Amino acid sequence: MLLPQNPNAFTRSPLDRAGLRRKDEGWLKAAMAHENAGLLVFSKGRPLFQEVAGGLDVLWLSTHVHAQLGDKEQPLIFLGLDENDAPHFACEVADAAPLGELGVFEELRPAAPRLAPSRLPIVGTARALFEWHGRNRFCANCGTPSRVVEAGWVRKCDACAAEHYPRVDPVCIMTPTFGDRCFLGRQKAWPKGMHSALAGFIEPGEAIEEAVARETLEEAGLKVKHVEMHSTQPWPFPHSLMIGVLCEVEDANETVDVTELESGRWFTRDEARLLISGKHPDAWAPPPFAIAHQLLKTWSER
Repeated sequence: MLLPQNPNAFTRSPLDRAGLRRKDEGWLKAAMAHENAGLLVFSKGRPLFQEVAGGLDVLWLSTHVHAQLGDKEQPLIFLGLDENDAPHFACEVADAAPLGELGVFEELRPAAPRLAPSRLPIVGTARALFEWHGRNRFCANCGTPSRVVEAGWVRKCDACAAEHYPRVDPVCIMTPTFGDRCFLGRQKAWPKGMHSALAGFIEPGEAIEEAVARETLEEAGLKVKHVEMHSTQPWPFPHSLMIGVLCEVEDANETVDVTELESGRWFTRDEARLLISGKHPDAWAPPPFAIAHQLLKTWSER
């Protein structure tokens, strides 16, 4: 579990992953039969939710649903134990029609702001794992189809004995600052007025600080002189780890790379506060759900 002060969505899971149990087939079988076991059901990557006052909630089903409707081509994933030691699993269903009257299958990204913070890391973990399995059905070593083992957390190749573990893609996301101003960019595909932090994938052999400096220079022509780590955010779209930083740059002479961004703009600290509150007259920032919001909020409150 991440530290309690982490402000980002998809963090601070209430489940104990109980990783040491994943190899114990007997224990997993008993866990599936536990009277309080819960099953999180997906259909084509969309989790099953129920409408509740003020938003959505996970609709936990009996694990018997997996035997009846589970897609046997997809993994059954052990998610962990709750505070009462009740086990929780996730699966894809082959036919969602019988469950249609129980709740609603929705894409996680638009549904996430309507979910309780404690639910997001659970659903996000399951989605990221399903995405990883969908992209890694064949052994990267020899090309042979691999099989799922260890409760959905490993794929094993029987041809060459290679084991493949779920990977995350590290992404640096940064808010450049110079004096009492911060720089935000915008992409052409974004809604009108939206501005956000810069971001880019970390390359092999590259430290986080080096990636921050490279991406900031490439996207905005700004030279970084100091990097301050802020927080991290698991981002299950498809399976990234966002590494958030504030970075101080040498000057405010930006040169936006229009192949990366449509434009960029400097905002004062007062303007940043207006962005956070949604009161800026002609610009807006991502909602609290996004780590970019938390970066801007931290800087604006200093």
